[in-house]
Amino acid sequence: MNLASRRHRLAGFIEAALTPRTWHGLRLAAIPVPGNVLTVCGDAMRDLATTLRDEDRTIDAASLREIERVLTRGAASPLYDSGHPIRALHTLVAMEARFGHVSTRAA
Repeated sequence: MNLASRRHRLAGFIEAALTPRTWHGLRLAAIPVPGNVLTVCGDAMRDLATTLRDEDRTIDAASLREIERVLTRGAASPLYDSGHPIRALHTLVAMEARFGHVSTRAA
């Protein structure tokens, strides 16, 4: 899978985590990120998804793997730890900051 498709897949994963689902009147999360973490980190998650989709921003493969680990590794990730939502926020903001800006684009 190339970097662009991985970036879009991860952005979609974030968007799914932020979009509540209902089933028989019950509100369920598509991705089981604790509610207090979503409350604290929702804006940072949206920013990261937007950045992942922005082709004018660059990121190396190692940083992309780290983002994937944080989003998908459950208990090993601060994103799924309801006891420390600020830790998750700091992790997301630090990852988004690793994206560089492309100064010129080929025409």
